[in-house]
Amino acid sequence: MSHFNLKSLIFYGVAIGSVVLLFKVVTAYGESNLKASPSIGGRYPIKAKNLPGCLQAEALVLEIQQSGIYLNGSLLPSKNHVDSDKVVRQKPSLTGKLNQQKLSMSGAISQLKSCHNQSISLQGIVEGNTLKGQIKLSSMPKVVDFIAQKEAAAQQTESKSH
Repeated sequence: MSHFNLKSLIFYGVAIGSVVLLFKVVTAYGESNLKASPSIGGRYPIKAKNLPGCLQAEALVLEIQQSGIYLNGSLLPSKNHVDSDKVVRQKPSLTGKLNQQKLSMSGAISQLKSCHNQSISLQGIVEGNTLKGQIKLSSMPKVVDFIAQKEAAAQQTESKSH
């Protein structure tokens, strides 16, 4: 009695070949069509004329953390370098998404004393290391344009060590 039946060998050969072919097709599709979102995480000092309401009191930094297309962040006073990393990691007050180059974030402002717990929304477009967008504070009907340039990694590390 033979353990190698011709029909069984053909069946298993076709099954294994089909799996290998399917794996190659899926891999080729993924490599050609699926692309990771660009990395935009970091500190963005905000430059804007006529910031709405309570945001005028201090120079601001938008700190962003990214996981794929999902964003967490906080709007912080630029003077507060020491605690900013800890604050953003433990209690990010803004959440949002990155779709293509378009950023959308919203939430409450909890780190600014003058704006404590007011709602804010940010919309913008990321072009390289520049974020151009609009800020809207819930208590103000006016939408304000802003530009933010991402800080270099050396500046971020230096500011955290102070």
